[in-house]
Amino acid sequence: MILIQRRYQDVADEIDEKDIDRVKLNLGITRKVCCGGREKKDYDLGWIENPKDMKITTVKDYEIKDRVLEVWIEP
Repeated sequence: MILIQRRYQDVADEIDEKDIDRVKLNLGITRKVCCGGREKKDYDLGWIENPKDMKITTVKDYEIKDRVLEVWIEP
């Protein structure tokens, strides 16, 4: 079972690992720049092949497409 816990929420979504082949992790960072603006950068953290019994926290968003669970996390 893969548990996905969204940021600022106590309840985790459950996903059966039989429905997915890989997990793709992405990191999204937003930082302040001058004059009150914000800059957003996304980083690809890589893949997890054959995931089993995982809990991923601070998740901003996730989607399942073509048996791949793509997760965006925030620090």
